[in-house]
Amino acid sequence: MHRYFMGIDLGGTLIKLAAIDVSTDPPALGEVLRASTPAGNAEGIVATMIKAGRDVLDRLGATKPEELAGVGIGAPGPLDRHAGVIVNAPNLPELSGMPLRDRIGQGLHLPAVLENDANAAAWGEHLFGAGRGVKSVVLLTLGTGVGGGIVADGRLVHGTHGFAGELGHMIIHPGGLPCTCGQAGCLEQYASAANIARRAAAAIHQGRKSVLSTLLEERGGLSAADVNDARGRGDALAGEIWDDATYSLAVACVNLQRLLDCQMIILAGGLTRAGEDLLGPIRRHYAELNWRMTDVPAQIVLAALEDDTGVYGAAGVAWKEIDREHGER
Repeated sequence: MHRYFMGIDLGGTLIKLAAIDVSTDPPALGEVLRASTPAGNAEGIVATMIKAGRDVLDRLGATKPEELAGVGIGAPGPLDRHAGVIVNAPNLPELSGMPLRDRIGQGLHLPAVLENDANAAAWGEHLFGAGRGVKSVVLLTLGTGVGGGIVADGRLVHGTHGFAGELGHMIIHPGGLPCTCGQAGCLEQYASAANIARRAAAAIHQGRKSVLSTLLEERGGLSAADVNDARGRGDALAGEIWDDATYSLAVACVNLQRLLDCQMIILAGGLTRAGEDLLGPIRRHYAELNWRMTDVPAQIVLAALEDDTGVYGAAGVAWKEIDREHGER
């Protein structure tokens, strides 16, 4: 019986790693290590992941080597899961074309599995978090970008070309803001933490009045938390941008429910630190937009695993893939 699997969550600003003990119920996550993602340096990112992975191995100490069965890597996509290659990562473009699975596997001397980071997060919440015991779950990650993962009837949905779940690139405002993916009006441009902040800064530069102006001048930039804080103090610009973001997310949730008839939509990522300030408006807009033909809406909830969702999910993907190959699950 394999006991431990390592999970690596590769983000645009932070890399998080831990080992999960799957012999317990529920599985127990070990200490989560964090390292900054080297900006613009593909080889630096790989080296940082390997070094941090070795630190995780060292902390397992006396664990029998055969009990640590493999490593799962949650990385931004689109990616080719079968080849273990990142095809195109708009928020980490230096990794485009990188055979990340094999590089990390070789560096740690472990079997490795590469999965889209949002798919991994969805799988983690399905196995261990808010969606535990729920067969049909959709997860939206709200951070530097917007990602998505779909679990239908207890299985991750990858699609014909492996690109299913790119939910941040649903067009919700046709002809709207240009997106790094080449489309215009994508959900990511309106509802990611980074773009909420960017839209506020752009509006101020264009002459809109806001209590955020001083903060922008002092720092040279804003955060989504700044926008929410200003909204809470009655700032009109911040209120408009926050409401537009939550409305856009509600539109996405309605469309997902109509398409998939899912039981639960889980929100994860840094933006969810806003808690009820985020969840409340989304639920309100969703109720206003949703159809009236039946009374079976999806539950919209926050991720239970919080900042560790991606690490749990990456380890869970390795658990599923590697133990399945050995006929143990």
